[in-house]
Amino acid sequence: MKNHANYGEENTSNLKLVIAISRTNTSFQRVMQSFFGNYDLTIAQFGVLETLYHLGDLKICELIDKTLSTSGNMTVVIRNLEKEGLIERHVKAEDRRAFVIGLTDEGSRLIKEVFDAHLAVLEGFFINLDQDEKQLLQKMLKKLNGLD
Repeated sequence: MKNHANYGEENTSNLKLVIAISRTNTSFQRVMQSFFGNYDLTIAQFGVLETLYHLGDLKICELIDKTLSTSGNMTVVIRNLEKEGLIERHVKAEDRRAFVIGLTDEGSRLIKEVFDAHLAVLEGFFINLDQDEKQLLQKMLKKLNGLD
């Protein structure tokens, strides 16, 4: 038997928003996992490679901050990317205690290929929104996260 309780307009609206956001995120994650799987990458590995591709060499703490990751997860991601020969650690010249992470030539080649294809996947995911709707959605999500 279905529960048709009335939680009030505000609560009902909030519940529907949670469902819509969750379904969208699940759909997006499935698309991304499938896409990155074609390159034997996880979403987190792509995040590290993409960040290094666009920002250059970074310390681990900077990578954690830029990719919204945790230190435990980042350790595993870095270790696996190193094993694959896609990134390497360097001692920072001005602070010999700090390591920086950078792309190898193979890592640079791979992320360029993946990133270019990634743009097409994103275009397909957002196909139902026009440019004004995309900008509005971005603005609303930033506001929801307290960034506006």
